[in-house]
Amino acid sequence: MQKKLYYVTFIIVVYMNKKIVSAIILIILTIGVFYYLIKDNFQNIFNSIVHANVLFLFLALFLYIIYTILQAVPFYNFSKMHNYNVKFSFYIYLIVATNFFNGITPLATGGQPLQVYAMHKKKISTVDATNIVIENFIIFQFSAVVFGFISLIINSIFHLLNADSILNNLTIIGFILNFLLLIFVIAVSFNKLFIQNIINFFIKVFSRLKLIKDVNKSKEKWQKTCNEFYDNFQILIKNKSMLIKNILILLIAFFFYYSIPLAIIYALGIQTNINLVITIIISSYVFLASSYLPIPGATGGMEYAFLGYFKNYIAGYKLNSLLLIWRFITYYLPLIIGGIAFNINSIKSKK
Repeated sequence: MQKKLYYVTFIIVVYMNKKIVSAIILIILTIGVFYYLIKDNFQNIFNSIVHANVLFLFLALFLYIIYTILQAVPFYNFSKMHNYNVKFSFYIYLIVATNFFNGITPLATGGQPLQVYAMHKKKISTVDATNIVIENFIIFQFSAVVFGFISLIINSIFHLLNADSILNNLTIIGFILNFLLLIFVIAVSFNKLFIQNIINFFIKVFSRLKLIKDVNKSKEKWQKTCNEFYDNFQILIKNKSMLIKNILILLIAFFFYYSIPLAIIYALGIQTNINLVITIIISSYVFLASSYLPIPGATGGMEYAFLGYFKNYIAGYKLNSLLLIWRFITYYLPLIIGGIAFNINSIKSKK
């Protein structure tokens, strides 16, 4: 257990040391994207944002706040299930700080080590903290795939969206990868030995292709991963009511998050026939298309997908204004607040 804590602490230290480099990369990418968006219609975009309806902007921000709070609920429930009595406010802080670490790391890989580390500081054992993080990951993955699947079905029936072949392929690949990851988790949960044999087969293949240097180390790593997912899924299966309740909470959270662009559309006074269902489908597609991009915040890919799908209903500088506000509310503002919250908490912990 102590070794595991040292490992988690080491990861946090590495991320903290690299955050300046990540921030520089993120700033460069952000400047490039923003320049592309405003270079031709700066005045129109500026005017539309300045004159946006403040009440609807607050509604969009409120939707994101609700999304953040709802994300904290499963963490709180799982910690109670493991017999820990930690205040709910801590888990809200945990989600806020996670936004910062996920936002500055490729594929949002920085959040989970931070979660384990922060929970351990709250006297939750490293083993249980890891279990809580994995349990939350399982239901998060399930909820995201469910929303993606429903969106794909509805769009295939009613043909609400058109996209270029590149974006369409990115979305399909994103869904397949997220779906396969969910299938992997479920498969491990029912027959971990079978999955381990498959993984060992691919490790051997990759080692022959010189893509893996240490075969034994890779096998041990994947065996450990399979065991963790298996053990945690068994815990969830034994607590079906908790599992179902937390999945429903995350589905509601996704609903609020995916609704944010519509509030911003109203704020900007954009005349369009887009409705809540279409907004949720587009938002789900944007998530799928950019979820696997190895860039902090999926910067570039997220904007490309957003523009590519919303241009079915909105055009010109109004679409760019919509994107800028949406990105600020759902990414840059949480990134800033998360960084501030984490640093304030770190200073308090040292006193």
